[in-house]
Amino acid sequence: MQKRKLMAIPMLLVFALVLSGFAYAHWSKIITIDGTVTTGRLHLEVISVASDDPPGNKEWNELKDVGCTTAKIGADKQSIIVTITNGYPCYGVYVHFSVHNDGTIPAKLYEIVVDAPPEITVEGWDSLGEQIDPCKNADNTIRVHIEQTAEPETSYTFTVKFIYWNWNEVP
Repeated sequence: MQKRKLMAIPMLLVFALVLSGFAYAHWSKIITIDGTVTTGRLHLEVISVASDDPPGNKEWNELKDVGCTTAKIGADKQSIIVTITNGYPCYGVYVHFSVHNDGTIPAKLYEIVVDAPPEITVEGWDSLGEQIDPCKNADNTIRVHIEQTAEPETSYTFTVKFIYWNWNEVP
């Protein structure tokens, strides 16, 4: 008699598991969802660039037009190309440019990459981390300086590239 009672307990447990499995199988349902996810677009481009010492601009003493600087937008519209003609040691110039965010998400300037010879120093990182909202412009300025090691009567051309990231990824 005792053995029968002990055998009934495991059988009841198996029966309870079978019932709960059956109930779960009939009460659960598989749902399939079809949808489309549209992500934002990150796209910025330089829309204007100008030097504050273009060709024909007289120097501070109004006597001579020694050095001059031209700046143009790169073919990728993500960079500017600067050419200094007849510059001299300690020649300095500011290059002003505007960037337009024609994407759908805000962006921040993450990095500025300068490909310049060692005689040229480029500064102007004050706009790093600044946010540009969609359909907005941001005006920036870089300062270009010719070092003492510059050769006389030499033209220098260099590129400044701007790297923008999603607004929430820039530290």
